[in-house]
Amino acid sequence: MPIVTGRRPGPGQSKDAANGKRKGRGSTAVYADLREDILSMRLRPGTALDEVALAKRFGLSRTPVREAMVMLSAEQLVTFLPSRSAIVALHTMENTPEYLDALVLHARAVARLAAQERTEEALAAIRERQREYDGVTAGNVDVPAVVAADIAFHNAVADAARNQFLDSFYGLTLDYGRRMMLLHYYPRFDAREAERTRAEHAALVAAIADGDGDRAEELATEQIHAAVRVIQRSLEPKLSPSQSLGLGFAAEGARP
Repeated sequence: MPIVTGRRPGPGQSKDAANGKRKGRGSTAVYADLREDILSMRLRPGTALDEVALAKRFGLSRTPVREAMVMLSAEQLVTFLPSRSAIVALHTMENTPEYLDALVLHARAVARLAAQERTEEALAAIRERQREYDGVTAGNVDVPAVVAADIAFHNAVADAARNQFLDSFYGLTLDYGRRMMLLHYYPRFDAREAERTRAEHAALVAAIADGDGDRAEELATEQIHAAVRVIQRSLEPKLSPSQSLGLGFAAEGARP
């Protein structure tokens, strides 16, 4: 929360400031831009994908656009309809337990290795990303900035682990969960959550700096469980079993 061994661009990194198009061309460039738009929720689940409009946006023919959408459908980010039109895939929770298992396993391994393998240079990079995260969560919450800073922090931890494969797989896993977090976590991200995550990051950095792999692994696990508790609250019914719907009935079973 979605791999190649090179890290994908982070939020906001894939656009040319002058015209909104990628400097590269072809289906791979279209794929990268559309993928980022979908994962960052700039394109919401269910949004229709017009090949003609997208071809005009990227300055390409419809063929590379179609090829890009086929690649995205393989990641379950785009759905082709019987009419051959396409939409941004709806977000479902059916594989969430499997996703969270993968996220926890990768996060634990990355945190432990970071504590064991980090260099002073890598530790300095982690601390810089930590300061950036603290900065963007200190005032009014700008969700895209918070998401970008959080991913950058965890990518810095993964870099410190010095394992190319874990780095790639962990980055893919973080990417895959972005839509779930934007739909079910960040709507409840307030000053209290910001304070909690800053404290969690600080504790993890301290464990990595101390070379304490056991503590780093424990903290990485708890961070994910804390986020899951927020997501679970977002899924709770808004009405309690005893709460009146206010329909004006005098008693149960009575008719107006």
